[in-house]
Parts: sequence; C-alpha cells; structure tokens
Amino acid sequence: MVGERRQHGLDVIGCVVIVAILSLGPAVPSVMAQGAEVDRVAIVVPASRTNQGWDQQGADNLEAVGSTLGVEVEVAENGGYDDITAILQDLDDNGADLIVCHASGYQTVCPEFADASGVPVVVIENPGAVTPGLVADIETQAQEAAYLAGIVAGKETRTGSVAVVVSAEPPTWNFMTVGFAEGLHSVRPDATLLYQVIGESAYDDAPNAKRVTESVLAANADIVFGMGDGASFGMIQAIREHNEGLPADKQVRFIDVIGDKSGTEAGEHLLTSVLFDYRAAYTHMIEGRRNGTFGDVYTMNLANDGVRLLDFPTPVRDETIRAVANCRTAIIDGKVTVSATGDAEGVRRRLNELFPS
Repeated sequence: MVGERRQHGLDVIGCVVIVAILSLGPAVPSVMAQGAEVDRVAIVVPASRTNQGWDQQGADNLEAVGSTLGVEVEVAENGGYDDITAILQDLDDNGADLIVCHASGYQTVCPEFADASGVPVVVIENPGAVTPGLVADIETQAQEAAYLAGIVAGKETRTGSVAVVVSAEPPTWNFMTVGFAEGLHSVRPDATLLYQVIGESAYDDAPNAKRVTESVLAANADIVFGMGDGASFGMIQAIREHNEGLPADKQVRFIDVIGDKSGTEAGEHLLTSVLFDYRAAYTHMIEGRRNGTFGDVYTMNLANDGVRLLDFPTPVRDETIRAVANCRTAIIDGKVTVSATGDAEGVRRRLNELFPS
C-alpha cells in the first residue's frame, strides 16, 4: 500500500512537468534492406484471441490491416509464455513472410528464430534486437495515455483511494503504472494509491484477480486501474458484486487497458480504458518489408493515436473532460513529459516518491 501525501498547488491544466526516463536502446544504423513480397503475415499471441484485451487487440488489428493491404493473416493463439520456437517453425512452414511476436515474453526467442531462419519478425519492447531487414520493434508510450487515466481517477474519486491491480510486472504494465501514478499525483497528491500484483505471470488468473481486487475495495478504493488480460474479468466480477444494490454515486468504477469492453456487461462499471491501436504500426511494418526499409522501431504514442483514452462510457464531470483534453495537448506539445519506467524496482521507487508510505 502506498500512503498519503500533503496537498500541493496544482497548475491550470492539472499537469506537472516530469523529467523523462527514456531508454530506447542503442541507435540502429540506417541500412536499406531488400524489399520482398508480403502475401502472408502471422501473429503469435500468448492467450485467447477473444479475451477483449492484449491478445484480441493484436489479432483484430492485424486482420484489419491485412484486409486493407490485401495480405492473408494467420493467428496462432494460446502460445503461452514459454519457448514458442515450434509455433514459429509451423508458421514459417505455412508460408509466413512476416511474423508478429505479440508479447514482451517473446523478446529473445523471436530474434533468435529470425536469425536462424531468415524469417523477419516484429517484437515488443526490445529495441536492442532491431536488425535491418530482419527484426523490427514496437515501443508503446502507453505511460502517456495512462497519465491521462490518472488524471481521470484523481478528478473522479470520491474516497481519495485509488488502486492499481496488475497481473504481473512486464514493461508494458510498469510503464502504465508509473504514468498513471504521475497523472493521479498531478491533480490529487493527497490521494492514497494502493498497488497490488496478482502474481508473477498471472495474466489469465481471474480467481486470484477477483480476490486481490476485493482486498483493495475493502481498503476503500473506489476506482481500480486494472491490467490483466484475462485476469481483468476477475477484477470486473469483484467490482460488479461490490456494486450490487449500491446507488450510482457510491459505486466503484474500473479503468481498463488495451481493448474496449464498453459494449460488454462490464461497460456499466467502465470509466475508460487506455486503448492500444496497432493498425498504424502493423501497416508500417508490412510496407517496410515490401519497400526494403523493414527493421526499425515504431513508437505508438498520443501524437499518432497509437495509444489514447477510450471515450467515457459512463458519465464524468466536465472538469475531468477539460483537464484530460488540456493535458493531452500539453504532452503532445512537449510541455509535459511522463516517465517511462519499465522495471519493477523502478516502479516501486517511483510510487514511493509520489505517494510515500
């Protein structure tokens, strides 16, 4: 549990300027690779492609791009988090001209496979593996949109207690945890921030996600920022059961990540989501493979709409809407910089700086 901090003055847009902690790895030399035909692209996702989160967003976005560019797409779901070399080999045997390795856990195995097989791959958050013509990387500046989600939480909380519940501590979740905390602090430095980790790799552990979420609700949190893939359904179940019979102004609300659950039964409890849109990134990768420029880093951020906040499915105050819009502009203009902290130790250090125990 991260405790309270004394209130400080707030600026006019609800943002504070924070020094960035960016490390995108060594510079990659500009080398032109040979262009190639791209008729078939594959994606490996670690869990079910219907989980309304990380896996589904990646698969759906690639299929949308494939339809636009006239490329056949093969989805290999439930790849797990262990060695996926056999899956990669099957995709190669099926004629994949490019493979998207849609998990930070595939950072090592996929570049190794590309080097051995010559099949180009796209990895997540491993810029050091980038190799012209062979390995490209997608970086997600999700901390920027998470900062906006923190502003929403700070403006909308009634109890002053806000929770972050994560299914593990991979770089993507860590970036968003710190961004969210900094956004919360910018408008509500006296808040109580509760930080809970479900498990080491509990991405689909809905029962334990429900248990952990119940614990933060018991500690008076009225907004939960949940990062969990399939585990998020356990978080939502805990919130749904907690809200039964309560008037609207007493209910807990949920901030989701990656996908859009507003059209599901979770929508009535959904405040917003840090939405990931991979379509521009995938288009860039396929076109780069075709024109001989494949093998670089593509960064998804607020400026290119690769990450953004989902339009509010449930009512929020006008003041919240204005604060988010103003801060989004300030981030894009470079007036506000959000920390990019990818390691778990750095997350805990930053949370304790913002909300000392």
